[in-house]
Amino acid sequence: MAYALMAADYDLTLTNSDRNVSAHTREAIRAVYDSGKFVTLASGRLGGSAEIARELFPGDVPLILGNGALVQSCMTGETLAETLMDEADALTLLRWCRRRASAAIVYGRSGIYTDRENTASEIYAQRSSCSPRLLPAPEAIAREGIYKILLLGLPVAVRRAGKTLHADPPCPIDCFTSSPEALEIVPPGVNKGSGLARAAELLGIPREETVAIGDGENDIAMLRWAGLGIAMANAPDSVKAAADVIAPHCDADGAAWAMEKYLL
Repeated sequence: MAYALMAADYDLTLTNSDRNVSAHTREAIRAVYDSGKFVTLASGRLGGSAEIARELFPGDVPLILGNGALVQSCMTGETLAETLMDEADALTLLRWCRRRASAAIVYGRSGIYTDRENTASEIYAQRSSCSPRLLPAPEAIAREGIYKILLLGLPVAVRRAGKTLHADPPCPIDCFTSSPEALEIVPPGVNKGSGLARAAELLGIPREETVAIGDGENDIAMLRWAGLGIAMANAPDSVKAAADVIAPHCDADGAAWAMEKYLL
């Protein structure tokens, strides 16, 4: 099968353990674009993602951001597709998270916010290179539009919250973990798989010619949707079980290996 588009997670997939993109991976990305094919970003992030992509990718491509809630032009920043939380549901979830987490990070149309400033929100800012603002009136942000809510806490609290949301959600949502300390809460049907489907449609690339590669549980949907799903060797077993192929570890440039093997 000839593949034409790869959607790649960023942290610990395109990057190594030090959160840097190696020269080898950068060279592989350029070679893919030189061949007339595409690599795009499929990230849970919003803030800073477009800047990362513009520095990595030598051409315009639809970016999959906010775990698929937003598809955005790499070069212009134009919104190509978006799915927002229902306003009333967003307010319900913010109240729900307030009782069950160390902090909630709110990804809104107007910016990224935290419902409280504490150690959890500070760690988030350090890891994401994005400093969320303190959430003003929640009603105003919900009215403008919220893409997703990231619930932060100790692993045991995050697991408990995820089980509760799956068993008895306070409103229609989907949720999945992106790390032991983070639970992603998104509108129903939103995931990186739905984002990849939209990006492929915009590029005119059929599903069977797409590749997805990632290391986290929030990557599982796109690994299953793509024509070829690749899990990193550093991924947990649940992610590997959803993949067709296992790539080398992120510290061994597994994403570059995948590009060279399946796109070049």
